[in-house]
Amino acid sequence: MTNPIVRNKCKNCGDTKIQVIVKGRYAWAEHCESCHAECKKCDGVGYLFETDEEGRENAVPCDCSKIDFRISLFNSAQIPGQFFDATFENFDVKGDPSLEEALETASFFTRSYSSGKGKGLLFMGGVGVGKTRLVSSILRDFTLNRGVPAKFKEFSSLLSEIKTGYDQGLSESAVLEKINTIEILVIDELGKGRKSDWEITILDSIVSNRYNMKKATIFTTNYTDKASTTYGEPVLIRNEKDGMKEKIKKETLQQRVFTRIYSRLKGMCDFVEMKGPDQRYPGHELSV
Repeated sequence: MTNPIVRNKCKNCGDTKIQVIVKGRYAWAEHCESCHAECKKCDGVGYLFETDEEGRENAVPCDCSKIDFRISLFNSAQIPGQFFDATFENFDVKGDPSLEEALETASFFTRSYSSGKGKGLLFMGGVGVGKTRLVSSILRDFTLNRGVPAKFKEFSSLLSEIKTGYDQGLSESAVLEKINTIEILVIDELGKGRKSDWEITILDSIVSNRYNMKKATIFTTNYTDKASTTYGEPVLIRNEKDGMKEKIKKETLQQRVFTRIYSRLKGMCDFVEMKGPDQRYPGHELSV
């Protein structure tokens, strides 16, 4: 009996037919250069013709179009280029129980996700513990593996985009509508900024609208629920004796976003604290 021929997987993409590279500021998906070939079923058109019971021909999507669709979703997600290779499989938990729990929570979230049902996630912890890498892995899984639309927004950049919309003559409601209707929204660096009245108003609007629309939102923040573990921001304080002196100012997440927004966050997200050393610090691998 002849043994069946076993074909090795593509070393470049693992037979997903998709490779991810860095293009400008973002991670970018494209057809695998090693194994992509024009679809023989549809000759690269992306659709086939099928005849229905009444003898009419109808165009239906070819299986190959699913790859194009997921590539488009991934590229629209705007995942930071630094995390182009982020996956659940290569997320390093460093033997830390809190990172293991965070990884399992993230993986379970994507596996069990159902539109309009369930909570989002809020990852809190110190600088460099892997929060942004983990949410990038979530977005990769949603877009490339599950075909679910998603978008990454760093909070400061989001505020800048809103101001740009104003300059272009767009109303605040028109600008925020695009944010509110995204299926899966990641807001990175929650709490970053000057905490001005305008910034808090914008955040309150986004959180409230997505909460009411039951849209899944995922947050990362350096601020925690405890003064002992929350982010300490260096600020310059002037006094008569020493002149300008640097002081570390600490605020909990609730203090940073105020009670109304914090209460909504508690209602719409499961809070996950990630601990461990700053992996970006010299002496550690640049992996988070």
